[in-house]
Amino acid sequence: MKPDLERTLKLKQAAERLMCEGNMERYLHALRLLLAQRTRNAALA
Repeated sequence: MKPDLERTLKLKQAAERLMCEGNMERYLHALRLLLAQRTRNAALA
């Protein structure tokens, strides 16, 4: 469980940084990865 939490946190931080940089393509990709991570975690719960 802990690795999933760490990955989610890293993805959130990366998405926030990319948004501030204005890199929308990579920002949206990071959001898609976050959504997939959360969906996977919800399916396991």
